[in-house]
Amino acid sequence: MSTETEAEPLGWCVVADVAGIKHFNPRARLWVLPPRPAEGGDRVLAVGHHHGRDRRLIRIAVPRRHLTAFRVRMIYNRAVLRAIERPAANLSPAVWPSRAEAQRQADRWNQRH
Repeated sequence: MSTETEAEPLGWCVVADVAGIKHFNPRARLWVLPPRPAEGGDRVLAVGHHHGRDRRLIRIAVPRRHLTAFRVRMIYNRAVLRAIERPAANLSPAVWPSRAEAQRQADRWNQRH
C-alpha cells in the first residue's frame, strides 16, 4: 500500500550530467531518451530543467559529447515521464523498454568517453 509521500516508480531511464550547453545549468541532470537510428549517435534527445527563471522541463537534441557519467535511474516524476513521452514531429514517443537495455546503452556511452 502506498502513501501520499511514497512515489511510485514509472519506468527506467538513462540519466547523465551535462557540461557546456547553454540551455542547462552546469552539471544539471538530463534524462536521456533511447537513441533512434535516424539520429546517428552524435546527438541524443534529452529532457531536463531549463536554466531560465521558470525552470520548466524541456526536451532537446544535445550533442552526446556534452554528457558525462551515464547511469540508470528510475523515473518517479510524472512531469518528467510526460516530457519524455511527448510526441514530436514524425518521432514516436520512447521510453527505455527495460533496466537491462538502459544499462547496456549507458555502459556503451561511458566507454566512448
